[in-house]
Amino acid sequence: MRLRSRRNDRDVERDLYPKSRRAAKVSKVYDAIIVGAGPGGSALATSLARSGLDILLLDKHHFPRDKTCGDALSPSAVGILRHLGLEDVLGRVGFRIDGLQLTMPGGELVAAPILPTSRDGDSACVIPRLELDELLRSAAIRAGSEFAGGVRVTEIIEEQGLVLGSTNEKRSSWSSRIVILAVGANVGLLKRQGLVPKRLEFSYAVRSYIKGITAVDRQLHIRFDGVPLPGYGWIFPVSRDSANVGVVAFRKAKGTSNSIYAVFERFLRQPLVAEMLSMGHPRGSTKGYPLRTDFHRSPIRRGRLLLIGEAAGLVNPFTGEGIDYALESAMVASESLRDCFATGDFSEHTLSRYDQALRARFQRIFVLTSLMRRIYMNPRLLDALGRACGRWPDVAPLMVDIFLGRTDPLRAFSPGLMLRILRSLPTAS
Repeated sequence: MRLRSRRNDRDVERDLYPKSRRAAKVSKVYDAIIVGAGPGGSALATSLARSGLDILLLDKHHFPRDKTCGDALSPSAVGILRHLGLEDVLGRVGFRIDGLQLTMPGGELVAAPILPTSRDGDSACVIPRLELDELLRSAAIRAGSEFAGGVRVTEIIEEQGLVLGSTNEKRSSWSSRIVILAVGANVGLLKRQGLVPKRLEFSYAVRSYIKGITAVDRQLHIRFDGVPLPGYGWIFPVSRDSANVGVVAFRKAKGTSNSIYAVFERFLRQPLVAEMLSMGHPRGSTKGYPLRTDFHRSPIRRGRLLLIGEAAGLVNPFTGEGIDYALESAMVASESLRDCFATGDFSEHTLSRYDQALRARFQRIFVLTSLMRRIYMNPRLLDALGRACGRWPDVAPLMVDIFLGRTDPLRAFSPGLMLRILRSLPTAS
């Protein structure tokens, strides 16, 4: 059954827009409006539209559009995409990943397979965001969502039980029962709505696509050698002869260049990296982008405004992973909002269940992974960890599962693991 507002559009316009405020006309009252058509926003639009709700999905860009990212999808993310009906498409456009290889600062290699996490056999894969975001947006439209591109939302207000928004470009306005902001690291609108923490926490990354590589395997390569810590470089295969290559710096390291692009250029000149990418050449431009990693101390809702994905700071502080968290937070929001629409209850008490559910899912993870970044990302400890992985076969799979978010990060601080790492520290000569 399609759920709609009890009041018609003309009544809404008359009550909410007196003559002095009718420069922009409200053409329709939606059940929910989602601002941002990245993975989280489009996944939420698909899920809600399938429930029979009137959904408007907005984005400041026209699609298809590229999005700078590492492009890797964990088995958990692939499972959500399968649930959204993209299983067949993933098999055609996704490059399957079978393992993860970590290179420690001293050159120690740690490798472990990435095993499927469900009986459905969901594997990790890499899909360029140019393709992934368009697939998800198209799925939202097929599910019944309306989409408008080239729309930059400039204002959102709550009034008489509805949420109103407007744009500068077309002097247009819209209204809905609820608004979800999935605007990524773009915090301008969030600041105007009072939905940012006192201190924003950004990391910075840069990536390029390298084509013509002759030695592509099916592993995600994470390298802590040749980059300032805390941070890492990566080589993620996109096809049999190309890869997404980049670096991330979780904060400015002393004695390094201010430019993340300079860090990237040095990473590419590392002998082992240069050897892996030999015969390859850049495809397209090198692009940088910010990452928000402050979920554990960020607001995630105010009244009928909800945040999902990176707009809520949901990028892992240790790994820089964001797609998985965007998709998962969309599913949490979908479940909470379906309950609201089913009962017609949008009270503060009922909407606070979204806060509680999202905190229960991610708060502990972000506190612990922030601690992991501070403790683990130094050369001595990472090298000791690499040696421990070589001495004890169960350590490498554990670290891979922590890296992929498949196990409690508290296990990184278990007495048994810490003792093994301490025993692997070099002894004084």
